Amino acid sequence: MSCRARSIAARLTLGLGLIALLVFTAAGALLQGAFERDLVAADEATLSGKIRVVLHFIDEATRSGDASGLRHHLDDLRIGHEGLHVWLVSATGQPIYGDQALSAVASAQVQEVILPTSSLWPSGVLRVAQDTGPRDDLLGRHLMTLVAVCATGVAAMVALSWLAIRRCLRVVSRLSGEAASITPRSLGMRLTVPAEGVELNGLVRAFNDVLDRLEEAYAQMKAFNANVAHELRTPLASLATGAQVALASPRSNEELREALISNLEELELLNSLVSDMLFLSRADQGDRAEGLEKVELGSEADKAIRYCEAMLHESDLVADRVGEAPALCNGPLIRRAIVNLLTNAIRHTQAKGRLRLCIDASTESVRLWVGNPGEPLAHHVRAQMFDRFYRGDASRSRHQPGHGLGLAIVAAIARMHGGTVFVVHADGENRVGFTLPTLVADASSDGPPPA
Repeated sequence: MSCRARSIAARLTLGLGLIALLVFTAAGALLQGAFERDLVAADEATLSGKIRVVLHFIDEATRSGDASGLRHHLDDLRIGHEGLHVWLVSATGQPIYGDQALSAVASAQVQEVILPTSSLWPSGVLRVAQDTGPRDDLLGRHLMTLVAVCATGVAAMVALSWLAIRRCLRVVSRLSGEAASITPRSLGMRLTVPAEGVELNGLVRAFNDVLDRLEEAYAQMKAFNANVAHELRTPLASLATGAQVALASPRSNEELREALISNLEELELLNSLVSDMLFLSRADQGDRAEGLEKVELGSEADKAIRYCEAMLHESDLVADRVGEAPALCNGPLIRRAIVNLLTNAIRHTQAKGRLRLCIDASTESVRLWVGNPGEPLAHHVRAQMFDRFYRGDASRSRHQPGHGLGLAIVAAIARMHGGTVFVVHADGENRVGFTLPTLVADASSDGPPPA
């Protein structure tokens, strides 16, 4: 059993032991108190009975006038009753009957009554006492028995609790072993959901969900590293080759200038790639969009269309903007996302086509998408098109413009604003876009967007 499980077992056993100690102590105290009250009540009843007997003897002695016979009856009364004492005291305080003073009895339970005026000793006092020593001895023996029984019960409870808890925590030890066996090379392993531990099922399922996300993130990281290496290898090789060719033989100034221009283009491509990767990294770390203000999305869409006008003209395409809505957002970031959507649509639309940049506002969100005519995208394309470095062309040709981060940046910008991305096919066109939270009427210009 692991240290953690032993610690849990020890704490649970200690807790149950304390509970058992409290319960047995309380039960023992109640039993001892009840037993003592019963003994005291029994002594009280005995004394009351003896008083009635003595009064009867006094009544007989009064009628017969035989005081000496009364003494004989009182002596007989005490036979077989060790610890029973009887005193008769006259009204003047003179002792009539009694072998010793009441003060001489170490501990006693006493009852007394006033003698009737018709007796031989009018207004005298009858005292009957029972020595409590034997009762105290019995209570002491009873208390020792209770202590022994309670101690045995507590010990048995602790031992049985320890065995039961260890048995119940075997599943924790098994789960710990399974978790310890999961390594980066075996991320596909999952903890077995215990059938006998309902309380652990939620924890195990949550842990397995974490493993699912971890495996997915690890796979994405491996794919990301491979993609980065792939994307960086070609421009770096081109730079190295160009430099080697330029240095291989004497070159004119014009030839050296052309080589430098070619290298500068590759360096600019590398710089753009690194900048985009840094932007995505900050978005992954939970950065939120800053500089939020009320922005008319229609105006930003028009600016994006003008920015892409050369690409549209070159591809013989037309783009129209439909709709208008305000949003609390970072204008330059939203414009960058729209440009990326337009660029992606231009690359995948045949000549003579028409693109629609639509803005649709509802009570819940603002949807902004670019629609281009075509057949529905395959399911695997829709599932991966917002991933980094993903291109619909599996050959990943270097002749294809861009480096596969455009739509990933769109998803990051939407996430930084508390929105989401989507891709649907409707009315004969593929609509790729993102959502933004609806602008609240009293929203502060410097407050964060709702998540």
